[in-house]
Amino acid sequence: MFNPLLPDITKIKNEDLENKITELMKKYTMALSFGQGTVANQILIILESYKAEQQRRYIETHKKLINQNKNLDDYINVDH
Repeated sequence: MFNPLLPDITKIKNEDLENKITELMKKYTMALSFGQGTVANQILIILESYKAEQQRRYIETHKKLINQNKNLDDYINVDH
């Protein structure tokens, strides 16, 4: 779900993204434990946005690695 108040999370460094996810998870847990369901839901929406960006980056990295491995096939000689 999109939140218009979020900064452009595509420009955040990977480490900062992971730190933000951890921070939001702690805040979400605290909001639930204090019975603040509405606040917890808002935090969850933001948390989902950060997790989606993290997943998008993982997929992008995975695709790059697969393409690099395909290029390595040209260098491997299996003929004897």
